[in-house]
Amino acid sequence: MWPVVEILLGITMLLISMLIHSAGMYVVMHRFELNWPDYLNARNELRRQIYFFYLVTLILMTHLFEILVIATIVNAIHAMPDFRTAFYFAGETYTTLGYGDLLLPQGWRQLALFIAMSGLFTFGWTTGVLVRIVGKTYDAQFAHLRQHQHGEAEGESTRTPHSK
Repeated sequence: MWPVVEILLGITMLLISMLIHSAGMYVVMHRFELNWPDYLNARNELRRQIYFFYLVTLILMTHLFEILVIATIVNAIHAMPDFRTAFYFAGETYTTLGYGDLLLPQGWRQLALFIAMSGLFTFGWTTGVLVRIVGKTYDAQFAHLRQHQHGEAEGESTRTPHSK
């Protein structure tokens, strides 16, 4: 295979992965920002945690869909013997786990670089989304503790030694 074809296919796979991830993270953040006010003041902590679990599941499904698309391409070019092996290879390379038990055939090996790059970019992106969601979730979870501590601190500062 000509290196330019291999590189162009790798770039295409990387761009497709980024587009899928962009759409997935948009859905996650949009749903979070749209529905967060309902969960912000919810008294039921379990309800907030189930919603958080739902958002994390959407993130996971986004990554798995990207791996599925990559595996489909790898399988379509007959770089792996079957789809199951292609999916395993795509997941192993995308996550940069890299057991090294499977290699692409000569002429397609550079694709592994682009698969790994797409995983690195998208996991970094996911980290940013999770930091935002987890930060807001934890702020809401522990707001009552801060209010309680703040209330105690104000009560202590307004007390005089004679007012017990």
